[in-house]
Amino acid sequence: MPSYFCDVDPRELRVPSSRPQADPLKLARQIARFGASVVGMPPIVAYEGTDGVLVIYNGVTRATRIAKLATGVFVRVEVIGRLRRAYGPEPKIGDQLS
Repeated sequence: MPSYFCDVDPRELRVPSSRPQADPLKLARQIARFGASVVGMPPIVAYEGTDGVLVIYNGVTRATRIAKLATGVFVRVEVIGRLRRAYGPEPKIGDQLS
């Protein structure tokens, strides 16, 4: 499967089990430096589950920052491959913010 780009709501992205939430210190630094801006932000790298859900591989802190500060703003995601199971029940970025 070749990689592709899409724009998605960061609140709908799933977080990997290896990193269930953004690092609070890194998040605070990014908020101070970039605020709610997506200008110049590199794309979030993700995998697609068998159910079509996107799981973040690189960019949990960036996705959390945009979901927290710029509700309704879509982010660019590069989908680099498919995973062998469904990830629908896994926690979303938006679940962590509620």
